[in-house]
Amino acid sequence: MGILVLMLFSALFYGGYGHFMKEKAEVIRETVHIKNIPVIETFIDDGKKKPMIIVQHGFKNKKESTIELANKLAEKGFFVVSPDAYAHGQRTEGALSLVEIIVNTSREYDKLIGAYAKDDRVDIKRLGITGFSMGGCITFHYAVYGKYHPEAIAPTISTPYFEQLIGSNLSRSIYSSKQGLTIAQDENTINHIDQYILDNSPYKDYRNLKDVAVLMQNGEMDQYVNSNGVNMLKDTLSKINPRVTLVMIPETRHQVKPEMINNIVDFMCHNVN
Repeated sequence: MGILVLMLFSALFYGGYGHFMKEKAEVIRETVHIKNIPVIETFIDDGKKKPMIIVQHGFKNKKESTIELANKLAEKGFFVVSPDAYAHGQRTEGALSLVEIIVNTSREYDKLIGAYAKDDRVDIKRLGITGFSMGGCITFHYAVYGKYHPEAIAPTISTPYFEQLIGSNLSRSIYSSKQGLTIAQDENTINHIDQYILDNSPYKDYRNLKDVAVLMQNGEMDQYVNSNGVNMLKDTLSKINPRVTLVMIPETRHQVKPEMINNIVDFMCHNVN
């Protein structure tokens, strides 16, 4: 009898464990082109219509860099779309300045999101957007100006106040994945870049975020993007929106830490459903 009980226990335990492992393995990752935009779709194929999360990479990076966060979100039941930004990754556009890339990518989100409107896997009305560095700037810009209204955004190591970038080599960076990086030197190009930043900074229209849950995370020692912009937005937006959170990570430079990723996952689980 004891042997029989042990055999039954073993079958149940290892059978259950095998089922658990199978569930974990059901996260699917596919690279596809949506409206000529290369994206990675990450999801669990369980037949359920899922909330959509866009995860946007940073400057001089590519969609594959977002896999860790995308997997964690997919495990929580989200349909995750990670696009290559304009002139990045697999894309072949000519080089543009940083903020021009931000704005061009943001303007593409309408057609990207709209392409999933009739997809049985996705509910675009339950939308969240997150991004790192440049991807966070894209997140801010689209949440303020885009057609589809996100329930929640989580821009990370970023700023809504593009004006703070004026005068830096970062703002004067001209890049494409095909042509590489140059820094603008001539006065006319620099003046054009500075004016473009002033014209396209989303901070001036922050009131468009009054109904959006916002999580901002920045490093206290960030050498590229200081906390001026996120502090300004926290102070102004909190007066009309109680769902604004700013987390400053101690002893952190311009980097994405595991706790930031975990915070994004928890935030999306609470605010996009």
